[in-house]
Amino acid sequence: MKQKIIFLSITIFFALTGCKNKNENHADHDSGTYYTCPMHPSVRSNKLGSCPVCNMSLIKVEKQSSKEHTQHKGNFITIEKKQQQLAGIKTDTVKFQTIIPASTILGKVNIDEELVTTISSRVKGRIDKLYIKTSGEYIQKGNPVYAIYSEQLFADEKEFIALSKKRRDNIENELLNNLFLASKNKLLLWGLTEKQIDELEENKSASQQIIFYAQTEGYVTEILVKEGVYVDVGALLIKLTKLNQVWIDAQVYSNEIEKINNSNSFQIFSETYPDETYTGHLVFSNPSLEDNSKTLLLRLRVDNQKNKLIPGMMVYINLKRESKLVLAIPKSALLLSEKMKIVWVLMHDNTFEQRMIETGEEGRFWIEVLSKLQEGEIVVTEGSYLINSEFILKSGVKQKHQH
Repeated sequence: MKQKIIFLSITIFFALTGCKNKNENHADHDSGTYYTCPMHPSVRSNKLGSCPVCNMSLIKVEKQSSKEHTQHKGNFITIEKKQQQLAGIKTDTVKFQTIIPASTILGKVNIDEELVTTISSRVKGRIDKLYIKTSGEYIQKGNPVYAIYSEQLFADEKEFIALSKKRRDNIENELLNNLFLASKNKLLLWGLTEKQIDELEENKSASQQIIFYAQTEGYVTEILVKEGVYVDVGALLIKLTKLNQVWIDAQVYSNEIEKINNSNSFQIFSETYPDETYTGHLVFSNPSLEDNSKTLLLRLRVDNQKNKLIPGMMVYINLKRESKLVLAIPKSALLLSEKMKIVWVLMHDNTFEQRMIETGEEGRFWIEVLSKLQEGEIVVTEGSYLINSEFILKSGVKQKHQH
């Protein structure tokens, strides 16, 4: 009898406990409160923690009231005017636009080697001083470049001074005049300027250190000599180039080269100067593949009068093709989410609808729309990500797919 009483007591205890747990679980389920990831709404947890996908902190989602539920029923969400202003939401109209479909290629700005010039030693001697010591400096025509000690040039200077003195005393002597002019021409051939020769004649003193001045201008790309080094006639000292014209080098796949060769001009723009558009002309297309690669070298020449395209800068190259009139939206209106293309459409003052669209050709700023939008509708161009995040937080579920 005692055993029966004990067994009955245990049975009643477990029955009551199971009923309590069932009621608690049901209460949690009915509460509608859970934790989810803003970036991965499919992740749900009944306690605070981190997302197992992206490691972001989970956020709490409360059960929606009937009023809140109507704010995001289906793929709609209502955002008050004040919230729109705080979020910086901007819109534009779906309309027909003439766009130039373009294939974008990444390119690199390089020096136009046809504009590269060199400064070389005019005489044999020792480089006593360099006035240009770092690459990137700009040399203007007439700027001092280097000073050199040259025994030959020093001797020719003294010869010129001596002939100048004799000529002054015998101005009518034709032979002295011819020798004086020959001596002066020799100094000019060495690279001295008229001003230097006039000062030499006036001071009547030869200088052991002669300064040579730039006969051209440009940016220094390479310095090939150091102070104190002896050089021969014609030794390369400095390389420089102009940047009013540059090359754009790009790598393209062999299956793209045919349509590129048939094009005369290309659009070029950079992220540094998004409002500046340049025109490039094809100057070279490598007939053979690059080593260890399946690509070909493409070279364009670009006018760069403002010197904004700097060697080493990365730019984008668009192959110009025939323009076409299409129904389009600004590219900034498009959101990419899990291989879907999403736009938010303004339905009323405060109501936005999420739509999955299909797109076609792309231009620089506009993209063709193939479905789900009509001319005259208004799409969000700035603030779309904020609307999307708000929609996910309020609904707590993934966006509905539209078929």
